[in-house]
Amino acid sequence: MIGRIWTVARREIKAMFDHPTGYVLLVVFVAVNAFMYFREAYLMGQATLRPMLDLLPWLFLFFVPAVAMRTLAEDSRSGVLELVLAQPVTELELLLGKFLGAVAFLWIGLACTLPIPLGLTLGAKLYWGPVVAQYAGAAMLALGLAGVGVWASSLTRSQITAFILAVAVMFVLILFGLDPLLVGLPPALGTIAARLGVLSHFQNIGRGVIDLRDAIYFLSLAGVFLALAYGAVLGRKLSRTGPARRRLRLGVALVAAILVVVNLLGSYINGRLDLTPGHAYTLSSGTKQIVGHLDDIVTIKEFASDALPTSIALLKRDVDDLLRDVRSASHGNVRVLVRDPSSDKAAASEAQSLGIAPVQFNVVGNASLQVKQGYLGLAIEYRGKSQAIPFVGETDDLEYRVASAIRELTRTAKPVVGMFAGAAGPMGATQRLQQELQKSYSVRTFTLADTAQPAADVKTLVLVGGPDSIPAAARARLAAFFDRGGSALVLASGMLPDAQMPMAIPHPVGWNPLLARFGVSIPSDMVYDLAANEIVPVPSQMGQVLTRYPLFMQAQSTGRSVVDQQVDNVLLPWASSVDTTAKPGYVVTPLLVTSRGGGVLTGEQSIQPTRDWPQDSLASRLVAVQVAPAAKDSAARGRVIVVGNTDFVTDRIAQQAPENLDFALNAVDWLTQDDALISIRAKNRRPPALAFTSAATRDGVKYFNVIGVPLLLIVAGLAATSRRRRRTRTPYRPLAAVPGGAA
Repeated sequence: MIGRIWTVARREIKAMFDHPTGYVLLVVFVAVNAFMYFREAYLMGQATLRPMLDLLPWLFLFFVPAVAMRTLAEDSRSGVLELVLAQPVTELELLLGKFLGAVAFLWIGLACTLPIPLGLTLGAKLYWGPVVAQYAGAAMLALGLAGVGVWASSLTRSQITAFILAVAVMFVLILFGLDPLLVGLPPALGTIAARLGVLSHFQNIGRGVIDLRDAIYFLSLAGVFLALAYGAVLGRKLSRTGPARRRLRLGVALVAAILVVVNLLGSYINGRLDLTPGHAYTLSSGTKQIVGHLDDIVTIKEFASDALPTSIALLKRDVDDLLRDVRSASHGNVRVLVRDPSSDKAAASEAQSLGIAPVQFNVVGNASLQVKQGYLGLAIEYRGKSQAIPFVGETDDLEYRVASAIRELTRTAKPVVGMFAGAAGPMGATQRLQQELQKSYSVRTFTLADTAQPAADVKTLVLVGGPDSIPAAARARLAAFFDRGGSALVLASGMLPDAQMPMAIPHPVGWNPLLARFGVSIPSDMVYDLAANEIVPVPSQMGQVLTRYPLFMQAQSTGRSVVDQQVDNVLLPWASSVDTTAKPGYVVTPLLVTSRGGGVLTGEQSIQPTRDWPQDSLASRLVAVQVAPAAKDSAARGRVIVVGNTDFVTDRIAQQAPENLDFALNAVDWLTQDDALISIRAKNRRPPALAFTSAATRDGVKYFNVIGVPLLLIVAGLAATSRRRRRTRTPYRPLAAVPGGAA
């Protein structure tokens, strides 16, 4: 049976490539996909395939029906179908062979897009785990939709009719689960509709996680429509009113119903393959360490409404998965209770007492706007104390929020972190940094005039900004702090923008005399990066124009420390370089560097985005380091992390680049030797930045995919067509007579 199925599938693939139609479809698909992808990817400046995945279902809406419309419709129209079925091939074998042939052709189309991620490796350190998962998800999407296409082709003799019917059904499947289509549906029915839609399952795989529930969905989707197609093909041989026809319909309906039930029940099956870097969607070792050593019961109460909008209802799935993993890792010391305040007054009263209130959702329909209320919050309780997460709007940092809340509730005392009160740069204040630190530490602000600080209980200092010089008494107190083994995060710049003019003014860094003991200093300069930088709006006569600003650089992580291991890049505006010299007893580890397009400005300089940037002496520049004693028994004392920038942790920049706060908080954790929090917070879900070494490379990658690959397919198609024509023009040659045979 398998051999006959493969024979049909191979014939189907060969038929596609024997005619120009197959090559035309591939050329259009590859060219449109690449054009749309690079238009958005280069604007984002990130090495990720998510723009392609967001567009792929809509491209498949036309590409899949165009491939599958001829599978059965053409054979039925030409009479080949009856001829084939007269051979020792059953209807099921024929159907599966046609289906596998269409799927194989679609997978060939996906394979033709592989030069996109390969090209991205020239401008970034691409993580291949998510890419593998994303292509696996795209392959499953193609498989599921191919079943729809083959079914549409089985109903008619017209390819055009099959194409239109397949597009219509796929359009409904793609739109299923979107709020505008679900307005007015009962909550239970809306949830079921969301589970039957394509996009929610495909977007989950697009993160880089292959979930068994999503795989079951796509397999059951293909199975349902193949069952319907089998009924259509076999029904052609049966009487319309005979008992055999009724039995066939009943059997097909039963199989389809079973597959739909399997699809719905599959949402309760656990099992996933996390291919993201650092296993971002798998419980970290730090969380396992925190919940695995609890001395009493921790109760997590999940307040969730049944009547949630579809997007939030799908988010709840990730919340449930995380809580299930936390409970499993706690060895019975974490209990999870799920309550619905929307239908339970006692639960609503309890939620309100814990600080969890309903959230309003605006749900837009075709001609209406509905405002709905719902709950999706968590409360963590331990020995009469509680902490609440009022609303879970995303799950990127949920593990850290849950683990840090459990840690804070169960820990007897917090380590003390001292924060220099002058922590404000040109870009604003650092209130958000202080708020995040207060979740895990007791933060104590101080000034250089405070003779009682840093006190004996202070473990780490956070020095943001600072004066041009430090009084001798304050310098002595800080030196004594390092002598007793204290640590410090030093964030300072040697050149700052002028408040009145678009100029950068050099100034001395007051912390440098203290840093000399570690062999580190921050010079009075400003670093720019011509390759890895941010896009900023610039006023012009035509309004604001987006342009790249080399002084807002994307510093690249070296990955050589736990501090930056899961942080790919950090946005540093108007940063200075960091100089290092060898000091006995200390080890210096680079943390952040520029690309090879990094340069240095000294003296008073214009910081206009439109200025000419020097392109001589370009090299990778060091902008952040960590320094630690070479050994535990070393005579050296103290640890520091030095970043040649003040503004990257300000509220304004941290809102734009949340990974900046991750880096700063990881630094404080490392300095305070709290490695458990680092492993939780440092999970990297942000794609690496694109930083091509030259504009020629950048354009070459784009145009090779947009133009080059389609041209190669056109050449291959012309060559195949030419060979086929030569074969058809070859004159007939009778076989030579066999010696000794009959005349």
